[in-house]
Amino acid sequence: MKSYLIAIMLLALTLVGSGTFAQQANPPQEQPPKAARPSPKTFAERIKQYLIRVGGTVDESKSTADMIVSNSANLRGGKVTIVIVNDHRRNLLGFYVYNFGSLKNATNKEEVYKYLLDANDSITIGSFFVDSDEDVGYKYLVSGGPTMSQAAFETAYITMAAVARERKPEIKKLIGVPSEKEEKPPDVKKAGEERPPRSSEQ
Repeated sequence: MKSYLIAIMLLALTLVGSGTFAQQANPPQEQPPKAARPSPKTFAERIKQYLIRVGGTVDESKSTADMIVSNSANLRGGKVTIVIVNDHRRNLLGFYVYNFGSLKNATNKEEVYKYLLDANDSITIGSFFVDSDEDVGYKYLVSGGPTMSQAAFETAYITMAAVARERKPEIKKLIGVPSEKEEKPPDVKKAGEERPPRSSEQ
């Protein structure tokens, strides 16, 4: 009987020892910490990154979280100020160019309107408009702006800069503003204040 009990105890000790060894041999593996997802870039960060790649510069003193005032350099030493606006309400990305002049004191407004309408028919991106202050502007609105790619941004930005450089001298000449006169870049106007140029028949 004693021999039987001793055999049972030895068997129990063997089983316990093997279990302890197995636990030591295969310790529970700790899960590696999950890498934190990088937070998405803000509107301003993304547009500034795009501008670096396209060769534009940012005027930090006039820019805000949802409005970037940029300058596109001209090989001849001039520049085109392009304001880029994040319109949350309408989910639009807006490109704006001003400094073409004002129609407030122009005596040939219909002639200017006709030129702007003809220009809108021939350009591939954006359109000229006259705002509530009678300032002439050039804009391009992109639906779903937050998803705009670098390539699409470059196309819009470079094309708008080229159109503005090409059309500005003629528009200023029609209005009576000397082409060489430098104007202070105005703040971007509200989209609701914009209106297309009138036709001469209206």
